[in-house]
Amino acid sequence: MRDPPDAPGIWPGLLVEWRQREDGWHGRVAYAVVGEHGPVLVEAWLSAEQLKQG
Repeated sequence: MRDPPDAPGIWPGLLVEWRQREDGWHGRVAYAVVGEHGPVLVEAWLSAEQLKQG
């Protein structure tokens, strides 16, 4: 995924769900980022443009 909230860059993640909205498709994604005390699991809805299979 590309540029999730509060974590710019490219991150690996797990696509949990797809949803179509008025502005296009969005995926609910779970991913880990580096936190102050170690890895943190985050879940967010991202636009399809931010998701890329890899």
